[in-house]
Amino acid sequence: MKSLDEQSRILKAIAHPHRMEIIRRLKGDGCNVSEIQKNMGLPQSTISHHLLIMKNAGILSSRRNGTTVCYSIQIEEVKEILDILSGV
Repeated sequence: MKSLDEQSRILKAIAHPHRMEIIRRLKGDGCNVSEIQKNMGLPQSTISHHLLIMKNAGILSSRRNGTTVCYSIQIEEVKEILDILSGV
């Protein structure tokens, strides 16, 4: 069980509309910054910034494939939290 500090850190990291959207887009197999940027229409630097915040909070993991970095959700409960918030 995660401590209250850990739980708070996770909630703070996802408490931004762009980050919530990124997590929703990563619910499948994950994807890279370019794919997210194309779909969201935000600058790549903005997407990278949000991904870094979530990675530092332990929400996301990344793997390198050549020059591409693919991100995926590390904490499955984050998906459930967003489903609950969206009324799914």
